[in-house]
Amino acid sequence: MKYYLIGLTLVAFTALFLSFNSSGDLKRLKQELAEKDQKIQQLQKELEEKDKQLQQVAQEKEVLLKKLKLIEEKIKKANKTLKRKGIRIKLPQGGKFIPPEEGEKLQLYAEALDKSIEKLLKVMADVPVGVPLYGRITSRFGYRKDPFNGKRAFHSGLDLKARYKQAVFATANGYVEFAGWSAGYGKLVVIRHKYGYKTYYGHLSKIRVKKGQWVKAGTVIGYAGNTGRSTGVHLHYEIRRYGKLINPLRFLYLNRTNSF
Repeated sequence: MKYYLIGLTLVAFTALFLSFNSSGDLKRLKQELAEKDQKIQQLQKELEEKDKQLQQVAQEKEVLLKKLKLIEEKIKKANKTLKRKGIRIKLPQGGKFIPPEEGEKLQLYAEALDKSIEKLLKVMADVPVGVPLYGRITSRFGYRKDPFNGKRAFHSGLDLKARYKQAVFATANGYVEFAGWSAGYGKLVVIRHKYGYKTYYGHLSKIRVKKGQWVKAGTVIGYAGNTGRSTGVHLHYEIRRYGKLINPLRFLYLNRTNSF
């Protein structure tokens, strides 16, 4: 009987211990599941945030690509304009269409367009495009009645009406080839540019540059006057390319009206 009671007591303690142990395991299991569930929820939030970011990046790339395509179209138009001006230089373009998801190629595409724009700006600065003086055209390029003898004669440039000592600007980057007195032109500045171009600025009242000097587009090279074979204050402006006279009117503005 004594041993029987001892046995029952041991069985009861064992059952009690097992019940306590299984209860502890259950709590730990529940805690682990709760922690894993929390991690899953956190991961879901992170994935949703990443998805939003990816969508935003894709939208931004699409917008950027549209802008780049517009720039490319402008560069194509610039190529055509330069061609009409007789400038045989090809500006690179972005190339074939690049899907917005190809980020690395899109970056290369943007860099190519950026280089094209830089090249375009440099070409524009090296080619005599623009006005040397803001004034009304009083005599155009071509045959006209000579103002001194009334006979038909060829006029080699444009005459622009000016105020006495009005600033005269270089229309492109280049080196001053001549700065001094020249028969007929009076006080004259000749600038040699790239691509075979030269510009002539005649009848100046004063010259501000010297032979051999490098000048940038927009530099004041002298002031309008009435020197040489002139009937009044004005600027005589000529453009030549490889020695051949060109109508300056075609280079005053970059548009179809005054292009080749």
